[in-house]
Amino acid sequence: MNTQLIWLLCLMAGVAAVLVIMLQLTLSRLLAADDIKKRTARRLAPEVRVEQKPSVIDLGPLQSVLLRAGFRVSGARILLQAIILLATLLAVFILQGLVEVLVSLFFVITALVTTWRVKFERQRRQIFEELPGILDGMLRSISVGRSVEQSIVNAFSDASPVFDPMVFRLKNAVSQGRDYTLVLDAFARFYQVPAFTQIAIALRTSSRFGSSVKPVLFEVAKAIRSQQELRREFMAATAETRFTAIVFAIMPPGLAVYMVVLNEQFSEKLLHSEVGHTLLMVSGGLQLLGIVMIWNLIRGVGRG
Repeated sequence: MNTQLIWLLCLMAGVAAVLVIMLQLTLSRLLAADDIKKRTARRLAPEVRVEQKPSVIDLGPLQSVLLRAGFRVSGARILLQAIILLATLLAVFILQGLVEVLVSLFFVITALVTTWRVKFERQRRQIFEELPGILDGMLRSISVGRSVEQSIVNAFSDASPVFDPMVFRLKNAVSQGRDYTLVLDAFARFYQVPAFTQIAIALRTSSRFGSSVKPVLFEVAKAIRSQQELRREFMAATAETRFTAIVFAIMPPGLAVYMVVLNEQFSEKLLHSEVGHTLLMVSGGLQLLGIVMIWNLIRGVGRG
């Protein structure tokens, strides 16, 4: 890499940094002005009765996907990160070419999907680990004479932040006298936790027919605890197999990047010839197929 190319990269990085700063300042001013307009409009507007909305989790497609994995970011931050990513890909396209952009995009998408999936499964595991204790708290609260609604709100309010989206809607539904079991059904679909559907069915049955909800909650907590014990035993028994599968999924792309970076002649033929492009597409497809197959083999570990 010669001196002129280094200066060009530094110049482009400086220009990109200035553009990002200017864009951030512009966005902050626009958001502040929009916030002032909204607050002024709320103060001047007459009081109207707001129509009640159903107790379901509806945060928009992208925000809903991010929330499932525990990412709580603002729209401005998402836009800024997307602009930085597009600027980086554009710089790679100008300096290297289309093939390098596609390879970079493949690795970026793979990293994002893997990160989201890992955090999503971590959220689900945390829900399964805390749910038996929450149900025990509900049972103790019901035993001392509190209502079912107050018991469920207090139990989930004392839990970890992973339940915050549900607790907010649960409190609103209980305070307004609406059917709060819809919130549990929505949370069950949101995180793919069937135990919440069982709890919602038990609460609806108890509310309509007057039956006791305590035996059902006790059995659900007992089933989740036994499931977690089996999961821990299975995780310990398959630790070496899962580690080997992860190594086989990561090593081929890592070795490919290592060879391309160190061997300039190899990278030149691979990135700037039709045979190299064909080889990249075939190897990338096979690698993606292998990752999908390995993921299908190990993704059931620890799922509810």
